[in-house]
Amino acid sequence: MPMKSILTFVFLGIIALGGCSTPAEPELSAQQLMVDDLVKTPGFTWFVAEMNRFSPRAELLPPITAAFGASSGKKVCIFVKASCSCRGTQRLFPQIVKTLLDANVSEDRIEVWSMRTEKDRHPYEGLVSISALPSIYVIDNGVVRDSVQDYDYNESNADSLIARAVVR
Repeated sequence: MPMKSILTFVFLGIIALGGCSTPAEPELSAQQLMVDDLVKTPGFTWFVAEMNRFSPRAELLPPITAAFGASSGKKVCIFVKASCSCRGTQRLFPQIVKTLLDANVSEDRIEVWSMRTEKDRHPYEGLVSISALPSIYVIDNGVVRDSVQDYDYNESNADSLIARAVVR
């Protein structure tokens, strides 16, 4: 076989291999769930029982209610992994939701985003960087005002953590 033919085959082989690529990882997106959806969504079957086990302290509810007054643009965004058995997901998250509901915060001001990983796409990517799940942020008119951290949680202080975050 002449050298020119060999070089042609090698060149064509390089072009063919260059055109091959491994399929890209599918881009995953967070799914928004309404509070009512949590009881019907696989992976959250534990949510209602955990929420109902917690009773927020009554003195913390009025400041939370006031912080979400009619002129307020506040909302709480909770990014959570449904199947995670960590205490932040299984305990802190339902206790915060229970506290907000008991303070009569409208459900449209409580955004729950179910994520498979911290890298899932979500509508707040320009505002927050998710490095752990759950992640809980108080957003006021497009600005992050505060967050609730799992490491501050002691199994019974979710009400005071969310009250501190929303009153700021």
